Amino acid sequence: MIISDLVDARILVELRLSGSFAGTARVLKVPTTTVSRRIAKMEERAGLRLFERTSRKVCITEAGEVAAHEAQRMVAAAETAELTIDGLRAVPSGTVSISTPTIFGQALLAPAAAGFLAAYPDCALEVDLSDRHVDLIEERFDAVVRVGPPESDEIIAKPLGTVFASLFCGSKAAACANLDDLAACPVGLMHPGMSATPGLSITSPEGHVHEVSVQPRIIAMNPWLLLETAVRSDLVVVLPDIVAAPAVADGSLRRVLPGWHMRRAPVHLAFTSRRLMRPAVRAFIDHMSEVLPGQLLP
Repeated sequence: MIISDLVDARILVELRLSGSFAGTARVLKVPTTTVSRRIAKMEERAGLRLFERTSRKVCITEAGEVAAHEAQRMVAAAETAELTIDGLRAVPSGTVSISTPTIFGQALLAPAAAGFLAAYPDCALEVDLSDRHVDLIEERFDAVVRVGPPESDEIIAKPLGTVFASLFCGSKAAACANLDDLAACPVGLMHPGMSATPGLSITSPEGHVHEVSVQPRIIAMNPWLLLETAVRSDLVVVLPDIVAAPAVADGSLRRVLPGWHMRRAPVHLAFTSRRLMRPAVRAFIDHMSEVLPGQLLP
């Protein structure tokens, strides 16, 4: 390669303009010997003279014109990249790529995403709803929502709150005041593995875990299907609290055994170091950290 780097390219462009080794050195703030040595190396690699020198002037050759044209393209591309990066550093703009577990994203992300897009009109979101364990770095996500304990010290985990799965029912269900009542109720479960052994692990408000034999009538990984089934039937169903909350608020669902829960898990926002982070990503993390904890329990 005749032009080894941007220093070579800038020397070629400036020397073509000025026709002076000393003038080129002055503009680029490098020693004249550096200009002379760099040109000589490029000519050596080209196998042709790029500039004819006399005691009075420096004239570019045909080969030099070809090299200088390519050098100008390289310099222009570098300057464009610098301007683009300067713009990225200045204000939040561009696309933020995120991933969340499916249920969490469907239940909570829409209001937070809408608020972020309204606050930052030059930003866009690329959202992956997936229950697989995505690789934040390898798959080039800017941030991911994790449910469960942080798994790596190399990734920053910003706590957002806690999610629970609890018991809920509609108006047609029988009263359920204790574990014996629960054992007599038809239930709907989310986890298919529960069908092999019809039992339910439930934690009391004091933190004691109890095993209850139940009668599963439906098992579905879709919590909205279970929610609608509970509203229209006498089933007691296991639901994430974040899914059940709107129906509880409007009275179509009620909580069974308040204070008891089936599962409890921390939620955090995972991302790499904030050092040199794009403003758009920083703005998204700050926005999520402000909005989502209000929708989750501590």
